Amino acid sequence: MQLVAASKMKKAQMRARSADAYAYGALEILKNITEREHEIKEHVYWKGNAKQKKIGMILISTNRGFCGGLSISLFQKVLRWTSEMKKGGHEIDAVTIGKKGRIFAKKIGMNIVADFSDIQEYFSIRDIGGITKIATQDFRAGAYGKVYVAYNQFVNVLIQKPVIRQILPIEISSFEKITETDNEAQARLFKKEGTKKEEEQQKEQAVYVFEPSPVKVFEELVPYLIEVEIYKALLEAQASEHSARMVAMKNATDKGGELIGDLQLSYNQARQASITQEIAEIASGAMATA
Repeated sequence: MQLVAASKMKKAQMRARSADAYAYGALEILKNITEREHEIKEHVYWKGNAKQKKIGMILISTNRGFCGGLSISLFQKVLRWTSEMKKGGHEIDAVTIGKKGRIFAKKIGMNIVADFSDIQEYFSIRDIGGITKIATQDFRAGAYGKVYVAYNQFVNVLIQKPVIRQILPIEISSFEKITETDNEAQARLFKKEGTKKEEEQQKEQAVYVFEPSPVKVFEELVPYLIEVEIYKALLEAQASEHSARMVAMKNATDKGGELIGDLQLSYNQARQASITQEIAEIASGAMATA
């Protein structure tokens, strides 16, 4: 299980990194269109539904166990978050991805409106269209005041961080965090150091012409941006799962080896004591008959 998890972890990491370029491009478009904030500020995707107390959550978890405290850490964070939301008078609807998350949501009394635990391990962005549709259409219809996504963010092989991010109403800061388009991500995208002219070209912003209008483009664009966010979160969660399982199985193997060593030592000690006792009994018998 450790070797299989290690192989899957490397593939999951590669998939997560390969999505950076797409996420970075989507972020650039979002930044450009939101510069016209005066035109889109009244759109529900931007201003939200302030009067609506119901909140939507996309909970991304694992289908299987044997991954240490990965799921427990995420569920503890979600439990604290839901408690705070309920104190503020909010109701929570959940869309679950992963059997562990579905079981947890049921146990804490969260209303599950949809479950996508049957998503295959090697999913594509097309496979999450249904999740995006529920989030965007229900939010636009006024069913939710805000929509969040909860998942385990992959930091490195040893660290997986449970996070809860707001995805609607859309925020650039949240989008930057969930897509990880920070300096490190940009460095991965632009690996080769070119001339000064090439570096300036990389920094140049594209000039967009919006037809028929920025509002209409924003309205059509947001579902695709949310799709990118959810896709990236799923890839991060998958990489986290395989990393945690690899480490957990390595620890189990090491502990098993230590246990075998302890049992072997106990066996040898018991065998030595038995042999010593038999020798002592034979010597005593020989002395008695002498």
